[in-house]
Amino acid sequence: MWERRVELDGFAPTMEGVRNAAAGLKGRALSGPHDYDQIPGLVERSKRRVANFYADLEARLEEVPFVAGAAFSAADITAVVTIDFATAALKMPIPDDSRAVQRWYQTVAARSSARA
Repeated sequence: MWERRVELDGFAPTMEGVRNAAAGLKGRALSGPHDYDQIPGLVERSKRRVANFYADLEARLEEVPFVAGAAFSAADITAVVTIDFATAALKMPIPDDSRAVQRWYQTVAARSSARA
């Protein structure tokens, strides 16, 4: 469940924002064989959704050490990739007041597999 929530609530809006903002993706706002125009308004909506993702992730990680609970899982991998994309492409790093997400990110990013 948490893997799917991270995908839908974090990764999907991040990529929607990236695909609708990146100049190199003009005319390719959606993946696949067909061309789709970018919609600038979706970038701002995506940023609001990413901000909500951060808030929801903060609430979750205040209760548990990893996204899906007590152990590291695919949900953590998807979440760290989402945050890395949001930070680099949307200029939306983890908010300063999101202490639980900051703690979790430092733990996950320190894993040897995250550095590979």
